[in-house]
Amino acid sequence: MISSSHDSGTRLAAVIGNPVAQSLSPIIHNAVFESLKVKWLYLAFLVEIGKVKDALDAMSVFGIAGFSVTMPHKNEVARLVRELGEIDEIVRSTNSANTVMLRQDGSIFATNTDGQGACNAIEAKSTQKIANSRVVVLGAGGTASAVVYSLIKNGASEVVIANRTPANAEKIASNYENCRVSSNLDREIANAQIIINTTPVGFNASGAKSSESVLAPIDLNLINETHTVLDAVYRPLETGLLFAAKKVGAQAVDGLEMLVHQASLQQEVWLGTRGDTELMRRAALDRQ
Repeated sequence: MISSSHDSGTRLAAVIGNPVAQSLSPIIHNAVFESLKVKWLYLAFLVEIGKVKDALDAMSVFGIAGFSVTMPHKNEVARLVRELGEIDEIVRSTNSANTVMLRQDGSIFATNTDGQGACNAIEAKSTQKIANSRVVVLGAGGTASAVVYSLIKNGASEVVIANRTPANAEKIASNYENCRVSSNLDREIANAQIIINTTPVGFNASGAKSSESVLAPIDLNLINETHTVLDAVYRPLETGLLFAAKKVGAQAVDGLEMLVHQASLQQEVWLGTRGDTELMRRAALDRQ
């Protein structure tokens, strides 16, 4: 329900994707908007494949100030905004966009906060620094592409991508000198300080633990106490991968932490200021 404080002067933002019913984005963004006392309202819009351009066109028609973009539209939004508006270096390099802004002049701009959100989450919730670290990234989709970009920009010494389809990983790795595709995952993980899962393995929309949620994208015996492990999956909060990491004494960073850090960066794009990540985390956990 829209509160009485929202009127025709309220600016709208929304997450677009398919599905979006399970998204925590409305909860965390609205918590920040309320705390900052700005007249913004954040919603969730189900946008089917083939309707993404309609959603972007609707920004100027309805005065929607910003979109968060989730699966499966990140690549499509990057392509469309490249044609219709302006993209930054991140989107140009990764072909993936998770943030769109409607500017005052009616033009649209796209960027991607996933990668820096992941880096910020790791450094906020562990003692591990990105700079000079060796990192294994699991997956080669839009999120992985953004994560690899930011790892390199933050000074990681080497990034290794492991994916079921090596050709997809090669497309990302070929953009960077100190990035390559895994040839021996056991060895790569043994030599890494950080492991980041960007695949949906372990995801359960209900957030409950199940036979799916305890699945892991790697052999869990490869994890040891020297590792820092981030899982981009946030439903459930403790995936099989993170449970195993904690069990052996590794530093575990959950997907909710990545979510709130990338959301904070989105708010900086839209509002010019970053939201409180701890406030967003508490708001999300209160609704779990």
